[in-house]
Amino acid sequence: MLIIDTSTGTVLNAHTCVLVPDDALSEAEWEALDNMSDTESADIGRERGRPILPDSQALDAIAEKLSGVEWNVDTLMEISDLITATGRTIEDVQ
Repeated sequence: MLIIDTSTGTVLNAHTCVLVPDDALSEAEWEALDNMSDTESADIGRERGRPILPDSQALDAIAEKLSGVEWNVDTLMEISDLITATGRTIEDVQ
């Protein structure tokens, strides 16, 4: 999987990128992010980010969890974790 920054054309790859949740940075850090060095922003990513799971790997893992077993609440939670590892969010019932 490639991740392409459409504002700069920078090509990234999911194996070296992480997702940093919005709440992982303070307001001051968000404001300072544009002026941080590459090293500083990479440090934040390593400290507070989580790896991106490519869709194909997530689907393979989900298929494995569903194949030949009786599904239960734990199965659903494991699948939910795999889905969120792809960068998607799952909203709670309101």
